[in-house]
Amino acid sequence: MEKGFIALITLLILFLISLSIGIGLGLRSISQAKISFQKSQSLKSYYLANLCAEQALMNLKEKINYSGNETTTESGGNCQILPIEGNWTIKIIGNFQNQIKKVKIIVGQVNPDMKIIFWQEVADF
Repeated sequence: MEKGFIALITLLILFLISLSIGIGLGLRSISQAKISFQKSQSLKSYYLANLCAEQALMNLKEKINYSGNETTTESGGNCQILPIEGNWTIKIIGNFQNQIKKVKIIVGQVNPDMKIIFWQEVADF
């Protein structure tokens, strides 16, 4: 009877250890899936901000006194071209499902060829 009790307790302990390892791996897998999903959303926001940056540059090239201040909705997200400041400082905010990316561009010359001095993702303006 004691051998059966010891075997049963041993099996129960092994089952609990296996169960806790399985739960731990499952939780880690869910965490990794969330991180991957957020990274995907962040990339979409980044590409959306750069899409608007290209649009702002094309608008500036076409019309030297382009003032910005417009919002575009594209592929489930939106991007905002803020009012252009000073000598062609363009600020863009891309938002895809609450993942925000900000891009700042400083243009040194528009005509005859456009010269971009600075184009970078920034934390804040």
